[in-house]
Formats: sequence, C-alpha cells, structure tokens
Amino acid sequence: MSLENYNFDGFVINLYVDEQGDWLAHFQELPNISAFGDTPEEALEELKTAWELVKEDYQHKGRIVPTPRNKQTISTI
Repeated sequence: MSLENYNFDGFVINLYVDEQGDWLAHFQELPNISAFGDTPEEALEELKTAWELVKEDYQHKGRIVPTPRNKQTISTI
C-alpha cells in the first residue's frame, strides 16, 4: 500500500484493524481526526475527506492549520 494517493500534509498516520474487522486510520499527532473503512484504502479515503474538512474549518475560523513534526509515514499496529 502506498500513501502517494493521499495527501496528509506530512502527518504520521496510524492504520490498524479492530476486533470487528474494521480498519481505523488516524493522525498520530491529532488522534481526534480518525476514520473507519472496510479496507485500509477505504479508511484512508475517509481520513483524507475528514482532513480536508478539518482544514476548511480551521481556515473558515481564521485559525492556523496544524502542521506535523515528522515526515509522512504510515504505521501499522
């Protein structure tokens, strides 16, 4: 799996499967931004959508969009 199709602005993404077999993707540095899917790709697509909405909300409110401390990577647990 490659993150080339996903732009998470350099944030570290954790991706794992839960006890029910659903995939969860979330930002390591921003754990409140997360998404589920039936496959890893679906979870990442949902996370991509969530991240775009979060960024829009920050911008709409005139707040600075968070930036990562690390380069973009994926961690599987």
